[in-house]
Amino acid sequence: MRMRALDGGWELSRRACRGGVRFCSSSAASGTPADRYTHGHSSGVINQHSARTAENSARHLLPSLRDGLDVIDVGCGPGSISVGLARAVAPRGTLVAVDVAEDVLPMARAAARDAGVTNATFEVASVYDLPHPDDRFDVAHAHQVLQHLSDPVAALRELRRVVKPGGLIAIRDADYASMLSHPVMARIERWRALYRAVARQNKAEPDAGRHLASWAAEAGFEAGDCELNFSVRSYSASSDEEDRRRWGRDWAARCL
Repeated sequence: MRMRALDGGWELSRRACRGGVRFCSSSAASGTPADRYTHGHSSGVINQHSARTAENSARHLLPSLRDGLDVIDVGCGPGSISVGLARAVAPRGTLVAVDVAEDVLPMARAAARDAGVTNATFEVASVYDLPHPDDRFDVAHAHQVLQHLSDPVAALRELRRVVKPGGLIAIRDADYASMLSHPVMARIERWRALYRAVARQNKAEPDAGRHLASWAAEAGFEAGDCELNFSVRSYSASSDEEDRRRWGRDWAARCL
C-alpha cells in the first residue's frame, strides 16, 4: 500500500507501502473517540469548504486515479472534492464519501446530483470505524481531516485496513504555524494563536502537516516507502484578489 499525504500550510505528500508490516484487521479502535470538530458547519465554513475542488485541493492524487478504481473519501464535507474524484474514476469506478456529520451530507449529495455524477454514494461514518470490509478500496482520500482528530494514528490504521494491498492512501493537512502574512498584522497573529489554542483544547492538532510523517510511522508505514513534498498556497491581490477577499470574509464570519 502506498500513502501520499499533503500538508496544506505547506503541502506534505507522502506514499507509504504496507510491505511486511502486520496490522490488525479489526476496527482501529474499540471505542470511537468523541472528537469535537473545531470549525463546525456554519455558513462561513461551508462556503469556504465548497470552494475546494479535486483540481485545487487534490492535485497530488488526481494523476493516480483512472477509470475503474474504487475510492473512499473520508471527511467529505459538502462534497465539492468528492465530485471531482468520482469523475476521475468514472464510469466503471465508484466513490464512497463519508462524513461523521450527517447534516452536511445532503449538500454533498446535491453537489453530485448537480454535477451529473452518478457513481458516488454518501454515508455517515467515522474514520475510526468504517463500515466496510478489509481491502475494499483501491484508494483512500482524506483532505484536512487528521488535524481535527484526537487519534490520527488510529485513523490511518483504519484507512489502511480498508485499502487493498498495493493501493494508495492520500492525505492532505494544514500547518497553521507555517502560515505567514505580509505585512505582519497583530490581529491576524492573534487569530492564529487563538485558533491553535482552541483546537488543542479540543484535543486536535492545528499544525498537523509537520506531524504526518511521524503519524505514518506510528501507524506502521515504513519511512523508505514514503514520498514527501511541499508547496505553498498564496492568497494575494496579485494572484487572485477575489479568492483573498473570500478567504478573509469567510474566516471573519467563522470567528464571530
